[in-house]
Amino acid sequence: MTTTTTTRPFAELYADVQDFYARHMHLVDEGRVEEWGDTFTTDATISNNANPRPAHGREAIVAVIRRAHAELERRGVQHRHWMGMLSIEPVDENTVRATSYALLMAVGRGAVPVIDRSTECHDLLVRVDGDWQIRERRVLHDGKH
Repeated sequence: MTTTTTTRPFAELYADVQDFYARHMHLVDEGRVEEWGDTFTTDATISNNANPRPAHGREAIVAVIRRAHAELERRGVQHRHWMGMLSIEPVDENTVRATSYALLMAVGRGAVPVIDRSTECHDLLVRVDGDWQIRERRVLHDGKH
């Protein structure tokens, strides 16, 4: 495991990336889709093994999540993301590869939370204007490999 990048200690970088993911997931779970979209580069791509068509570009990514949130609201369901087991690999001072597990819980009004999805997430993060943004995201849904 790398212990430093060119100018900052690994532990500081790791904490910074963890903080990014916490903010990123809070935004989507709170329905702040436009702000969540700002955590992606304008040319970002999201792909997954459950959908054959990747979303290309921030606008397309936001449109997909906006539709998903509308459907959740219609059904009276709240999503909660939990990301853990984060592993990062610095590529250079402004680029990091990140791998994590993500659980997506679905909570209906008056219902017990259930795990809706279990996934492995592979991101390429780049530093833009002092904060991280996702340039590439590949999500592997368990049971679909």
